[in-house]
Amino acid sequence: MINFKRDSNPRRGFSLLELLVVLAVMGVMMGLLGFSFLGSSSKNLGLAQRNILSLVHKARFLAMSSGLETRIIVNAESSDAEKYLRYAEIITLDRNSSISGVETWLVDETSRVTLPEDIWFVADGIESDNAEWASNGLCIWSASLEEDDFLLSDPARGKRIEEVGAGSVRYHYLSCNVQGVFLSPTYPSMPMLAFAKGSLIPGSDGSLSPKFVNQQDIAGIQFQPFGGIIMMEFQDFDYE
Repeated sequence: MINFKRDSNPRRGFSLLELLVVLAVMGVMMGLLGFSFLGSSSKNLGLAQRNILSLVHKARFLAMSSGLETRIIVNAESSDAEKYLRYAEIITLDRNSSISGVETWLVDETSRVTLPEDIWFVADGIESDNAEWASNGLCIWSASLEEDDFLLSDPARGKRIEEVGAGSVRYHYLSCNVQGVFLSPTYPSMPMLAFAKGSLIPGSDGSLSPKFVNQQDIAGIQFQPFGGIIMMEFQDFDYE
């Protein structure tokens, strides 16, 4: 006679880790599906959108799995021609910050992304020769530009320290809470990432800024309340 071993706990559900893994896989698949329909005129724009979308999904997963605020930071040092508005990475709040009294962030070493050649995030008072540039073709961060700068030290031992001083680097950031929702300073307006094809031009003070010409060379990611994401092509932006 064959004996079948019955599950001692037939009502056992999924663990939190199993659910998070399923959500992460679904997010990646949705991202790839969205990218497959991307009809951008620029190959590099499509690559940028895919890379940043992967960064968004990873930041969301880290925030939900760790139970800690997670941020996508974008270099905002206009004197750094290689990284300015092109370099991004993920950082997660250090649990020991509340004990030490020093705001420190853990660096995800695998999350470093540099946008493809000639592609920049659209931010910091853009320069454009196109009078019909999209009225909403601009990044919306989790902190307004009028707030104090978000300054971080260079990474050391896998951490960055939030501090003001020599060697600190200025960043823009998107903040993701433990529910996996990216936060906006002006709800119901939600954060948005816009990136476009352009070139760097020097200012009178020696700083650099991206210059954009073709209004169709733009793409983006629009965040929605409760965690939704919309992939944007140039025709999805508002032109007055």
